Amino acid sequence: DSLKSHSIRYDWMVLAGACANGTLSVSKEIVTELLASIIAALKSGGTDQEAPAMALSYLVRRGGPNVGIAFHSLVPPGPNPFDIIHELCNPLQPSGDGMNVDIERKMERKLLQVGMSQLKLPMSQAEDDAGAGDAMKRADSILPFLIPAYECPSSASSCGELVRFVDQILPPLSEWDEVKLYVTFPLLASVLNSSKKVWKTLDSVELQTLKSMVTYLAQFSISSDHGARSRSASASCLFSVLLYDGQDEDCNRDVQLFHQLLGEVVYPSLNDALTLLNKEIGVVLRPPASTSSMQARESLKATLLRVEDTIRLLSLLGSAAACKGGPCAQIADKIGSYLIELACTGGSQYPFAESTMQLMPPSEQGQKHPLADPASIASILPASAFGSMLSVQNGGPFWRQRMAHKTLPVLLKALQVQSKSQNPPALGVLAVVCHMLCCLPISMIGKSNVQQILPTMIAGLVYFSKNLDALPESDKISSKPADVLSIILAGLAKILTTSPEDIKKFIGIIIPSLLLLCSSSRESSETYIPKQLLIFQCLEILAAQNEARHLILREKDQVVAVLSAVVDHPSMIIRNAVVQVRNVWYTLS
Repeated sequence: DSLKSHSIRYDWMVLAGACANGTLSVSKEIVTELLASIIAALKSGGTDQEAPAMALSYLVRRGGPNVGIAFHSLVPPGPNPFDIIHELCNPLQPSGDGMNVDIERKMERKLLQVGMSQLKLPMSQAEDDAGAGDAMKRADSILPFLIPAYECPSSASSCGELVRFVDQILPPLSEWDEVKLYVTFPLLASVLNSSKKVWKTLDSVELQTLKSMVTYLAQFSISSDHGARSRSASASCLFSVLLYDGQDEDCNRDVQLFHQLLGEVVYPSLNDALTLLNKEIGVVLRPPASTSSMQARESLKATLLRVEDTIRLLSLLGSAAACKGGPCAQIADKIGSYLIELACTGGSQYPFAESTMQLMPPSEQGQKHPLADPASIASILPASAFGSMLSVQNGGPFWRQRMAHKTLPVLLKALQVQSKSQNPPALGVLAVVCHMLCCLPISMIGKSNVQQILPTMIAGLVYFSKNLDALPESDKISSKPADVLSIILAGLAKILTTSPEDIKKFIGIIIPSLLLLCSSSRESSETYIPKQLLIFQCLEILAAQNEARHLILREKDQVVAVLSAVVDHPSMIIRNAVVQVRNVWYTLS
């Protein structure tokens, strides 16, 4: 039978049914055999390693709670979950003659087995790097099917062992330590986020171990020396540990922990990154004779990523502090205000510090055409981080209201200054406006405030629709401008749905702008497909509006004509969406 994900596996269905309807012993027997199959497949190094892991994932999702309980109750000497982890962390074993050849090569190089042999020879280090890369590729094929087993509530019993394992290898000192963290970080993040019961199963030593890891987790999450997946999982673990609210914990200790991360990890990294960023922007705008424009752009792109990673960590700390509440709420206020001021004004005082950090201000030409200006693009980074803070779902019901109350005055003041200019909206301000509209209820922002910030979003839509051809050039530096277009369209779809009366006076501007975006030369790009779907969603919502009906009917023929030209799009998803929206508009009367 084919092992592709869309195939129907009746054997898996039978096993899932047996687990769901049978006793715990039945599930244990089935899971034990599956674990043995997974371990044997990994040791054999064959091409069919995913099949038993896929079966386990199917059983976890369809076989009822007994599957997870059985999986995490297995202990040595029989097959157990940590046998899979250890196997994924080991080098891929060559079979037969390949293993003998490898041993002979090591003997020829006279590689010592003790003492100073830990300082590998260059050839040996290169082999280790390649072997670690192969092990990570193998882990990529297995982890997606293993993670569901660590997301179920019964995974709490495995948390302590994972914590101890990670604590032994953090910070990583070798390529194989990197592999171990690459495997275990996603599993630990899944367990910590699975349920609140996890924290009750950990003893005081394990809890203290997790607390002691936060600095290493924060440093790991912003270091470009590690892979993106490992860093993301590390950040998820950090958020869970910071958010944990033990009944006997000292609130002052939690506040000190946040201050420690802000002062010792984020501040030095962000200060250095922003200083370098301003320098790199100057080089791109006025490249010296010794530097090509391509080299300058590549260097700027790497620096922007470094700044983005550090600002994301700052927003993660702000989200955790906001969700935790109490004395930590003031930390969230400071971080939120810092991010929005940096995005809207280009400078702000760092939280709980006397120093002010600055972004290079856009030039006069950059203000007229922000998509082509690196300084304007840089201002999107703190705005996106602020949006990440608002989009977190944890915490109580009021912290977003508090955050809106603290940050809206900064935004409104920036909008007042911007209203006096004839230039397009600044990208940082535009991104903040759209993130607020997308993440906060209209009632929380306030009706009058919504009416003040809506013109900025509409002006951004118009600017992007007329300058979409500039996106490929800005993509060479950062993907953030394209992300701004996405949140403009998402914000527009929300307002059209929840508050159509506030936008009726802009309908004569919105529809032509959406049609320009529809007929763009970028429409065949795969990365543009999600934006097109948002465009079609907005057009479909507009067709159902009773507000300004005469303006909508006036655009009917033009909308149908433009949509008819997109019907032959290479993507089936787009073709289906176009047909649906065109039919809605065609039948308007």
